[in-house]
Amino acid sequence: MRREQNICQKCGSLRIGNSLRCSSCNNLISITPIIGPSKSNITLTSMWSLRDFLPDYPNPVSLHEGNTPLLKVKNLRNLLELSLKLEFRNPTGSFRDRASSLIISDAVKNKSSQVIGASTGSFSISLSAYAAKAGIKSQNVIPQNLELSKIEQMKVYGSNVIEMGNSVEESITEAKRISKEANTYLATPENNILAIEGQKTLGLEIALQKEFFDALIIPRGSGSLIYSIYRGLEDALASGWIEELPRIYAISLEKTKSAYIAESLEIEQPFLLKEVRETIKFSKGKEIEIDAQQMIEEALNLSRNEGLFIEPASASVLAAAGELIKEKEINPKHSVAILSGSGFNALNIYATQLRDKRKVVWGLSESSTTKFEILNLISEGKATYGISLWESLGRAKSKQSIYQHLNELQKKGLIVLFEQDTKIKEFKVTKKGFETLEKMRDLIDFL
Repeated sequence: MRREQNICQKCGSLRIGNSLRCSSCNNLISITPIIGPSKSNITLTSMWSLRDFLPDYPNPVSLHEGNTPLLKVKNLRNLLELSLKLEFRNPTGSFRDRASSLIISDAVKNKSSQVIGASTGSFSISLSAYAAKAGIKSQNVIPQNLELSKIEQMKVYGSNVIEMGNSVEESITEAKRISKEANTYLATPENNILAIEGQKTLGLEIALQKEFFDALIIPRGSGSLIYSIYRGLEDALASGWIEELPRIYAISLEKTKSAYIAESLEIEQPFLLKEVRETIKFSKGKEIEIDAQQMIEEALNLSRNEGLFIEPASASVLAAAGELIKEKEINPKHSVAILSGSGFNALNIYATQLRDKRKVVWGLSESSTTKFEILNLISEGKATYGISLWESLGRAKSKQSIYQHLNELQKKGLIVLFEQDTKIKEFKVTKKGFETLEKMRDLIDFL
């Protein structure tokens, strides 16, 4: 095995601490590929079976993450023989457990009593669980109006949840501020190189589990997963586990009015976008955009035909794989699609799609619940006129009933009609409407 110092390839500065970027020039820190043992000497039981490729932590904090199954599609005709890497089988339901295990192990080694993270959900859930395992406190800064099922999971693990900003980028900025002021361990994947090093074990596992593959289909999100897998494959290549690097297909979210359905892919400024695009170009792959509604349909098809329940963002790779196979750009027998997150993190979204009668929540009548959901959608800018609201609510109600709710909300002074250069009547939430929403969210937290 050979380990090289982590240096900046641009200015030559040595890495200090766990920063992902050079403190001198802000270039991404590059770790020289590690030469590890031969494949025959690895018995894969968890991520930590690959400790020859990881920083040294004698007593790692682990929930038995990694060693997730690699299964072939058997019943979906358009995807037959495609290999699926089931990352949603990790302890908290996502690939982020690989990052959390390494980051929390480092926090414990450094005798940190508290960690702080920021994300659109999956990483924050994972960080909360691993901090609980280690017996240290956790804080998570999340964008406002994140799906409640994700927030409650963080709280179940005892994390202090702070809602701040309208995007994950704003949440990360706030996490950095809190970390600096309180001298708290900053665990956000965008700032910690250990997230990449933990997640790279996914690439190493694929190299162990599949004899030959020449294409990987991966959700893009922030770019962290793609960059991590490629790092792992570089180690696998250096160690003689594979003969060449595969093509990388990065799947991102098409910007339509249903984009909010796949919020974990909805990142305005992916922090590794430049590096990911360089990786895609080098591997001779491509970027593909998929509509969020198509992701829902693919996820439901997978559940009903293969018995696998994943979140909508994860299903983006299935839609892309179908297109690539149809165009004969990839051979499904030699391709792997990464299913990154569990469907349990998106139960509210599936409920909206599947129920004829919408769920009544928080002790409200069905009519009041619908009004609250309409108000919420308008406030977030996800749907601002009648037809888009009807579609966002799963088309379970009649269009006439949606307009009736809009009229009643107007009469209460919670929304107003505003004029634009189109013939479509659009609405916005008033100050009174926002105050009402805040009171409802406080009530939700209380309950």
